[in-house]
Amino acid sequence: MKKKIFLILCMLSIQPIYSVDINNPKIQDFIDEMQKTYGINASYVSSILQDAEYQQSIIDAISSPAEFTWTWDRYRKLFIEEQRINNGKAFLSDYQETFIRAEMTYGVPKEVVAAILGIETRYGKIMGKYKVIDALVTLGFFYPKRETFFRSELREFILLVNENQLALNSIKGSYAGAMGFGQFISSSYRNFAVDFDNDGRADLLNSPEDAIGSIANYLMLNGWVRDLPILWNIDNTFKISDKSLFNKVGKKLSFELIETYIVPPKKLKGKNFMLLEYESNDGQNYFIGSENFIAITTYNRSHFYAKVVQELATILGYENA
Repeated sequence: MKKKIFLILCMLSIQPIYSVDINNPKIQDFIDEMQKTYGINASYVSSILQDAEYQQSIIDAISSPAEFTWTWDRYRKLFIEEQRINNGKAFLSDYQETFIRAEMTYGVPKEVVAAILGIETRYGKIMGKYKVIDALVTLGFFYPKRETFFRSELREFILLVNENQLALNSIKGSYAGAMGFGQFISSSYRNFAVDFDNDGRADLLNSPEDAIGSIANYLMLNGWVRDLPILWNIDNTFKISDKSLFNKVGKKLSFELIETYIVPPKKLKGKNFMLLEYESNDGQNYFIGSENFIAITTYNRSHFYAKVVQELATILGYENA
């Protein structure tokens, strides 16, 4: 009886994995587009997609991401922990010259870049278990909620592989198709990766130096302002009743609007701001995010993520002044 129950549980735990049908009209349209618009041979694209596998576990993972389903305390505890902090300090020391050069070049503090690397892959130790091609095919054709976005990323991935002569089937990443030390999606890889180790190619899969420079370049080009604080702590007193304004990633508030909410008034720098509220075991905590906070949310569209980057960076030595 116990053996029977065990076998049933094992069967229930198996996630469906199967090859995709390239006769699917959406897939055929994609193949045609790659050849007509980008000059990528249709038979080559067909062979890539025919070898790709649909994985139900990818759909399950993206349907309940930690950033949007966990409490703030639980999410924070996952990333602000001793081993990650110690590894971050060691990584900063090992690549000190590269971090300093990146900070001077792009204006992004070295600790912020290090925090992102620590949160994304534990400094290159965990870069993802899924084949990127499987993730993008699964989401691009079988996840209606965001299939347009992921189909675009599939296109970008094929172009990236061809431009850089990469081994497509050996590249692994996250369930969302992000890859390398900094977990860049394909479009970000193509648009923001830099050759920071001066070996003639931007390699985010194997070069920590390129990853450091590329993350700093990404943030700079997505709104990072040199020497601007990431956020300001504020008193827990507001002249505000509209709670819908809090934690709205992508909604930029003006100085004039923010100023009316703060009691007492606080000196702020910059043009765009976010109102932030975090509920923890200690109660409600309020902050104002700057343009640099907003820049971090372009890397990962979660105010939890941006806040934990700021906290880990501060522990690693960043001064939010």
